[in-house]
Amino acid sequence: MRVALIPVKELAQAKMRLAPALDAAGRTSLAIAMLSDVITACRESAMFDEIRVLSRDRDIAWHARDLGALPLPEPATLDGLNDSLTFGQRYAGRRLAARELLVLPADVPLARAIDIRSVIDALGETPRSVALVRARDGGTNALAIRPPEAIPMRFGRDSASAHIAAARAAGIDAAAVANDALAFDVDSIDDVDALPALPCGPETAAWVAARAVLPRERRA
Repeated sequence: MRVALIPVKELAQAKMRLAPALDAAGRTSLAIAMLSDVITACRESAMFDEIRVLSRDRDIAWHARDLGALPLPEPATLDGLNDSLTFGQRYAGRRLAARELLVLPADVPLARAIDIRSVIDALGETPRSVALVRARDGGTNALAIRPPEAIPMRFGRDSASAHIAAARAAGIDAAAVANDALAFDVDSIDDVDALPALPCGPETAAWVAARAVLPRERRA
């Protein structure tokens, strides 16, 4: 069994780094659009027995179901992304008996089915394996693990290197997958401004198109 795990913040906290340029409605609609495209890419890859969206937000849970994914409610007692993902990887490994896990952020709007398959394929055939895509800032924009609890979650600053180090400490070779589509995430207003020139998924492209027709004073 193979599971995709997509962590999503509560919508009220979505993409706060973009607050100087996007109001709450703009940030929320962008977050939902990107999540929609990530779920669709996972589904179209035909690589997963289950796609789980890890979040405390009920609206996110309903949206996930509408797109063919399953919500995984995040316990309110957890503190930070790595705690949440540790809960998710344990759920996948122990409750779902998954053999493989792919952790994929919800803000990679260029993700396509072929990109996701490339990360899974990089796991190879060994019983214990790790493959990842390094983000442009050194973070981790896709992390595939066999079995799901083979290494601890190390998301955060320079997390790609931290995940590779964790794999080596566990005696596992980690494959670094070069993939420009998955390496791109939306973290700044410069990233938002770059979207019109990029091959975004359909929902993000629709968000970009809708924003483009707004009067300048209403784009925030």
